[in-house]
Amino acid sequence: MATVSIATGMQATPSSSAVAMTSNYVSSADLIASGDTGASLHTRDVDEQLIKRYGNQGITGLMELLGSKKETTANTFEHYEETFLHNSLTGAIDSNGILTVDPTDTDGGDSADNKQSAVRAGDLLLGATGAMYYVAVATDGNTYTLKDVGDGSLAAAGDTEFAIVGNAYAEQTDQGVGLAPKVHHYSNKCQIIKESFVVSGSEATNAVYVKVNSPESGSGYLWYLQGEADTHQRFMDYSELAMIVGESAVGLEDGATNGVGGAVNTTEGLLKFIENKGQSMDLGSSAITMADFDAAVKSLDKFRGSKEMALYAGINLSLDIDDLLASQGAYAAGGANYGTFANNKDMALNLGFNSFSRGGYTFHKKTYDLFNRPDLLGAASFKYNGFGMCIPMDSQKDAKSGEKIPSLRMRYKAANGYSREMEHWLTGGAVLQNKTNGLDELKCNYRTERGFEGFAPNRFLLFKKS
Repeated sequence: MATVSIATGMQATPSSSAVAMTSNYVSSADLIASGDTGASLHTRDVDEQLIKRYGNQGITGLMELLGSKKETTANTFEHYEETFLHNSLTGAIDSNGILTVDPTDTDGGDSADNKQSAVRAGDLLLGATGAMYYVAVATDGNTYTLKDVGDGSLAAAGDTEFAIVGNAYAEQTDQGVGLAPKVHHYSNKCQIIKESFVVSGSEATNAVYVKVNSPESGSGYLWYLQGEADTHQRFMDYSELAMIVGESAVGLEDGATNGVGGAVNTTEGLLKFIENKGQSMDLGSSAITMADFDAAVKSLDKFRGSKEMALYAGINLSLDIDDLLASQGAYAAGGANYGTFANNKDMALNLGFNSFSRGGYTFHKKTYDLFNRPDLLGAASFKYNGFGMCIPMDSQKDAKSGEKIPSLRMRYKAANGYSREMEHWLTGGAVLQNKTNGLDELKCNYRTERGFEGFAPNRFLLFKKS
């Protein structure tokens, strides 16, 4: 297979501040160097368009498209989710008919403690072989004496997986032990993200040939506007990256900012949320097959996945899926629906989604640039290069308020009319009409305090590809 290389001298490192340029429309440096005052006064033919050699480099959009936003008044935000109503468990039966439950069994995301406490005397357990067992004695919440329902004898070794399917009691007996519902607890933290750009008063009045645009200051022929625009985009990308690849910090302290120490909070992002709590499929280096998709659909169905999924795929995985489906004519086949896009196929296509159905599940696939960016996650040695993630596209309802809850959302700090979702302000003693200090500079400041919140991780799936 052929490889593609890129020249080594084609990369530049951005600076956090602008320095005075050595030339404007007429270069005094060239006059001194050449000694020919006439040559450097000739008009140069410089196109005013700044060429975007890498296209639109912004990575924002996923959270805006699929998620929602909600303010929080605490650094840590929390919610609770239901566990399985019915429980399964694993364990071993010894020669005396005693079942010892595996204390590490957390199948389906439910805690081992929840499974053990759900087994009571009088319960009926269905074994994986089809044998039915009666819990004659519940000893200590971890061991149980089982009898075979068919002949009343002590259970024999064999089954290691069980499901609680009911109970049975004798006439005129007391009520059995009750079960208190348990819940999954989710919590995450807000992360403070900052960015700044500084330009001197002198550089802010230097004109250049190219016309640049800034979302904050408009367009013009002043190069500092490009620095401000790049800083704004970088800040927005950092904010998005925190929501996607963030990892919860443990024991971090900030001692570098103005000498002020303190704990640093980071938020757990979408990828870690799926890896730590959701479903994963390791594809290795092989191309994805229809059998892989079938396994994904079966697993999603087992754990109540959404019937409509957004599949954000790295370029390698995206091409593999295209090849697989094209060979079977499977795009938009099998009655693919577009409920998320107001049942409008054109809307899905305009957003760059290709849709297909399998086993009653519709996947809206989109190539996710972040997984292929050489300056971010797309470097050949990076873990997430070529990954893909399936994100539920339906909404649940809040039991208390009746409001729809998306599968993911961004939380931001706000209280009493003050919001830290997106803050931007200017300081300095240059450019500004109303100076804030005596420094001969303009400083553009950006700040946000936000965190990622995910719901029902069992409904998400991560495709891992090496």
